[in-house]
Amino acid sequence: MRMIDRSLIKESIEELKALQKKVSHRRFVPRIQMLIFLKEYPRKPLKEISELLHLHYETLKKWWKKYKEGGLEGLLEWKVKGYPGKMKEEQLKEFEKELNEKGFSSQKEMMKWIYERFGIEYCQQGISNLLKRIGAKKKVGRPMNVKKDEREERKFKEKRFRDSKRESR
Repeated sequence: MRMIDRSLIKESIEELKALQKKVSHRRFVPRIQMLIFLKEYPRKPLKEISELLHLHYETLKKWWKKYKEGGLEGLLEWKVKGYPGKMKEEQLKEFEKELNEKGFSSQKEMMKWIYERFGIEYCQQGISNLLKRIGAKKKVGRPMNVKKDEREERKFKEKRFRDSKRESR
């Protein structure tokens, strides 16, 4: 088992600990901890550090290689992309246009329209995820009391408006 060249770690332990606290995502913390341990324990092999961190040795070897090749930016790079979805970009734009112009009364109606238009099947959860991804909000009516009196409500609002005008003077 070869010892790794720890002199390649340019950052100090204090800098790494500060970075560990303000890192953008929790998944990067063990990577920074690996560098901290390598600096703190110059005689410990990577195998022992992997045991201290409760991580697989091969994972730490991969991370060390990323650090050697790209520094901190290389180590903290995340290339994983999410699922692109079933619809192509132009289909998605057409769906958004239809959603904004005509609208749909339900998700089932959306599922039917997408299937008829593009031949793509969506389940209920798939439509929910699609709407979330494009940033569409569900339009939900606010509940109203069936016994409310329109005239009384108007009087209340007028009185309330007058009172608030007086208070602001």
